Amino acid sequence: MSRTPLESLISALRGAPPVDADWFSVFEVANRSWMTPALFVALRDCGGLPALPADAGDYLAFIHERNRQRNLLLRGQLVEVIAALNRSGIQPILLKGAGIIFTAVERDLGARMMSDLDLLVEEAEKPIADVVLAELGYLAAEGQHGVWRPQDAGMLELHGGGAVSAAYGSSIMDAANFSPATYDAARARLPSSTLRALNLIVHDQIKEGDYWRGTLDLRHLHDLAQLAQMPQGIDWLRLAQVMRGRLQRNAFETQLLTLRELFEVPIPDGLCRRLVPRGQHWRRMVQIRHPRLAMPLRFAGAVAWLGRRVRTKTGPRFTATDLVPRVLRKLTQGRREVAEALMGVHLGPKL
Repeated sequence: MSRTPLESLISALRGAPPVDADWFSVFEVANRSWMTPALFVALRDCGGLPALPADAGDYLAFIHERNRQRNLLLRGQLVEVIAALNRSGIQPILLKGAGIIFTAVERDLGARMMSDLDLLVEEAEKPIADVVLAELGYLAAEGQHGVWRPQDAGMLELHGGGAVSAAYGSSIMDAANFSPATYDAARARLPSSTLRALNLIVHDQIKEGDYWRGTLDLRHLHDLAQLAQMPQGIDWLRLAQVMRGRLQRNAFETQLLTLRELFEVPIPDGLCRRLVPRGQHWRRMVQIRHPRLAMPLRFAGAVAWLGRRVRTKTGPRFTATDLVPRVLRKLTQGRREVAEALMGVHLGPKL
């Protein structure tokens, strides 16, 4: 069976670019999933760039360099904020892309595309940190959770540790789960690779609804695959203990099955044997590989996700009489929904 553009992209990201790839389609998926700079780095490192058409290689190099320049701006912004927090006695925890660009070697700085910077502080430090950001000129972003300044390359989100402790137990915030990181005079903390994996999985599967919709965030799957390759690796059994609720465990195991199939990440024996995660993973793969089945499955998932948000009061508020118009709008949204269904990935990035 021929590979889909998404599967060809993933193969290239793993350092094994297919010789018969439709690179135009691969680039389209990479662009839509914010993976074009990472594709350049993967092909560069495995020696695959010379096999591309010349204009294709030039295009990848251009996108990578522009993203590197933006990440330089983001890192400068991040260092400024961390140094200001340090002066108030706070060493923030760097989440997701913030940790990646803070610690990246110069050669790899342009690989990760990102939309904003996420920091975590202890709950007691949150009011002080808010004052520090205000003194730096940050303003609340209307309709969003973050803060921003007109001169910056991205927004900034400051999270408190109380919600994390409440969800997973206070031991998750223990100092042993973090390591120091320094850039110039700025001092921050990095979560262990296991905690970083926990953050990515919960964010995508539960907060963003991938578990219900059957979609995936390719950037975060790639992040997970890279975390698993780090010297300390990911303690999957520890995560299984943390994510003990039925929904959490199903979502966790679904993500592991996808990670194993697409990026060949080994997972411990004994995990992911239950039927529900296997069924959810099967649905994901069908949506990626069989376009004719993708749309009805995606639509059913979107309805389930909408119902979840309404039940938990985390989504839009509307009455029962509003449901039919909303469903009709979903059915007629057109190109974005169709393209997302066909590729099995989000067209818009997540944080």
